[in-house]
Amino acid sequence: MADFDLCVHAHGKINLYLDVIEKRPDGYHEIETIFHSIGLHDDIYLRKRTDRQITVHCEHPHVPCDPRNLAYRAAKLLLDNTPDLSGVEITILKRIPVAAGLGGGSADAAAVLCGMNTLFHLGLTQSNLMQLGVQLGADVPFCILGGAALGRGIGEILTPLPAMDKPWILLANPGFEISTAWVYQHINLLLTPPKKNVTMLTRCLQNGEFFNIVRYLYNGLEVPVLSKYPAVAEIKTRLNKYPGSRGVLMSGSGATVFALMQNQAQAKLAAANFENDFAFCNATPMSSVGVRIS
Repeated sequence: MADFDLCVHAHGKINLYLDVIEKRPDGYHEIETIFHSIGLHDDIYLRKRTDRQITVHCEHPHVPCDPRNLAYRAAKLLLDNTPDLSGVEITILKRIPVAAGLGGGSADAAAVLCGMNTLFHLGLTQSNLMQLGVQLGADVPFCILGGAALGRGIGEILTPLPAMDKPWILLANPGFEISTAWVYQHINLLLTPPKKNVTMLTRCLQNGEFFNIVRYLYNGLEVPVLSKYPAVAEIKTRLNKYPGSRGVLMSGSGATVFALMQNQAQAKLAAANFENDFAFCNATPMSSVGVRIS
């Protein structure tokens, strides 16, 4: 990748807490969630074009290189709002699993918005970029903000929180994609398990109390996913039993499950122990940023 103008790291995210409040009249679901950026990231390479065209390259077989791609749509959104902007060539090196509850597509879109803002000297503020991002997807504003945040609305109303720097996490994925739309269609708001206290988890983050955070991990989307997909349930069970695992939760709408580990050594040892058992297994630190331009 020598022939590019800018490289942007697009960091994934996990949800430490996710509660579905209600279905709104517009069809979206009102949620309350706590996002946290993670070290695992895609690399987005940008190169200026002179013809106002957008091209996307990605070798991952499940990533489209056309207007279905959120990175493409992010570039088009900027071009549509900036008449004198030239085109851009986007090359995506995927590390974040696709449709896995880790915000990979949203992270790529956030990276394109931030990267093009830098590359073309657009002068947009972070707030400007987040307002554009919500037009692409509910998770995009957080991926621009990065770190940790309490999310309300559809996830776009964000209150920044202190990011954690101590724990590493183990990510495990069974190797198949789960449709977010399917998960929300099959959630029964009357049958979800008793929710935990987002206020307490927020307070733990504010006070840097990592060991107390694990008491309040919660994801209301786990019920339909664990019922439909035994492989995800098995991963959660095995990670819960693993020595050194402090707390285990499915991220977003799945299928990735994460385990909070006490330190880097334990996380990497766990990844080595499980690497032949799961389709994807990765040890990664938490991150204080969502997008990093290099």
